[in-house]
Amino acid sequence: MALCDLDANKVLEAKYVRVTEKRTDGLVGFDFAIGEPEIYVELLMPEAAFRDFCRTSAVIDITAQPDVGNDDRIRLSRVAPGQER
Repeated sequence: MALCDLDANKVLEAKYVRVTEKRTDGLVGFDFAIGEPEIYVELLMPEAAFRDFCRTSAVIDITAQPDVGNDDRIRLSRVAPGQER
């Protein structure tokens, strides 16, 4: 089933987090996505704020699931700053 075949409101209701880092200074690094976990933003916030964010946003924690959408990070890590792609 294609994404365009789904009810847009149902897709946008799903919110995902994947914890990528727990720093010694108390900050939590994580990916946050709405609708599709493969399209996300990287965020960083204090642990207490992260817990509140997850609770109020009613997120689905996908930290333990394999990150199959990670190809973009691999490609970007191979490109030197300022180098054409």
